[in-house]
Amino acid sequence: MNRRTDSRPHPEPVEGRGRALIALTALMLMASPTRAEAPLQLRLADVGRFASFVDLGSVEWTGRVAKLRVLQVTEGGFTAGAEEYWGGWRHEVIDCDARTIAHAAFSSIRAGGREGPLMGEQRPAGPIAPGGADAATAKVVCDGWKPYATTPVVTSVSQAVTVGRPLIESGAEP
Repeated sequence: MNRRTDSRPHPEPVEGRGRALIALTALMLMASPTRAEAPLQLRLADVGRFASFVDLGSVEWTGRVAKLRVLQVTEGGFTAGAEEYWGGWRHEVIDCDARTIAHAAFSSIRAGGREGPLMGEQRPAGPIAPGGADAATAKVVCDGWKPYATTPVVTSVSQAVTVGRPLIESGAEP
């Protein structure tokens, strides 16, 4: 064993296990579940059968094509099988110039916030029908429309459920 007997600092190059320890620490910090995630930015876009919230933080642009997700909140007491659901995430691709939408996938959200697996594949793009949730989503994303001016942008799925469900019941209009 090679033991140092003096207390002077001794700069040594990081080698072998030292490099591995640094690399492992860096990986652990990057994968740490305690790392703060950006809060959601959910803007209410439409109320109908669902309350649809555009996740503004999820929008990724390639030219004038936006890839994003939309939270669909269900009415209170919505169940499938024996489980209650809050709604789910629709993943969409919107071509703002062509005014088309391609539904890409869906992930359910059970009561309490547990998200199901992302399912489905991107379907071919089709024209956005006027007057529905897809049209409202496109107006928010492509045109910067801010419907429901008195409804704040919410930062969690549970807040969206709390805000959206009474609006579904009342049939709120923008």
